[in-house]
Amino acid sequence: MNNKFGVMTYESDIYIKRNWINLGDYVQSTAAKQFLNSVDSFIPRDHMNTYSGDAVKMIMNAWYMDIPENFPPAEQIDPLYVSIHINSTIVDAIFTKETIQHFKQHEPIGCRDFYTRDLLNSKGINAYYSGCMTLTLGETYKRDNVTDDVYFIDVMYDSMTIPELLRKPLRMGKRILNGRAFEFNHRNRVLNKYFEPDLIKNAKFETQIIPYVTAKEGFKLADDFLKRLANAKLVVTSRIHTALPCLAMGTPVIFVNGGFKNKVDNCRFDGLFDFFKRIDVDAKGESVTNFSFSGDKIGLNTKIENLNTHLEYSRQLIDKCNSFAR
Repeated sequence: MNNKFGVMTYESDIYIKRNWINLGDYVQSTAAKQFLNSVDSFIPRDHMNTYSGDAVKMIMNAWYMDIPENFPPAEQIDPLYVSIHINSTIVDAIFTKETIQHFKQHEPIGCRDFYTRDLLNSKGINAYYSGCMTLTLGETYKRDNVTDDVYFIDVMYDSMTIPELLRKPLRMGKRILNGRAFEFNHRNRVLNKYFEPDLIKNAKFETQIIPYVTAKEGFKLADDFLKRLANAKLVVTSRIHTALPCLAMGTPVIFVNGGFKNKVDNCRFDGLFDFFKRIDVDAKGESVTNFSFSGDKIGLNTKIENLNTHLEYSRQLIDKCNSFAR
């Protein structure tokens, strides 16, 4: 019986070269890691095909992938496919005969969005909607020391302000050409419309995008990040791997659905949006909420209660992962 386990990491020359990673990736791996009695191997997501160590079981929740030519994984990896996302940008590259055969060998495949489920089904692969593994993080991270901290994390991260665009002249040039330069004020309009000035002034603004780190550092940063979220008074974000853990841990969270204009983003969310209390922002920067609150704006004393539509998916994922890790 195989009782060794691997965990997915994001160590690769491609990340070293660009010198940044998304901390949300290590949040996803932390969600998988919590079900394992031990971790015997750290295995980079984009190089699983070259793994040559001992046979390991591995929970395979991830975004697939920056080097699609390196899929499927090595035979030494016994996978549990739950909460996977295959991005629309790599469909043509990843779906080789070998990939389809591999998925069929390990079906049913759990998908974190409807897009991936429907894509796999269209290839003749038995797939279902599982939700995201980060919905299980309440198993480990508890709301046991609640603070007054309010976090705004990557709100409308693709709608950049003028200072942000000035630091990225190529991005600014593209936005002038495609008519998106005017979006620089969308984020401030939304924040000022819904949140009291004192809340904004005293909030902590953070990003999931961090300089490249090793796996050990990545897991430590993810652990620190999740502990802060677990005890926050309120979190406002446009990152699913901030918002979904908040749901799991019981932290009040508002998802700002706006500023997503590219294929990489748009295919990732179908099936997840209905879990959140949201501020929905259109292309002109006009916005509405799918929830009500007392008063004209949200302040430190405003009570925000999360929805509970995610709970059944969380329970099923917990049961499936516990069974796999025995």
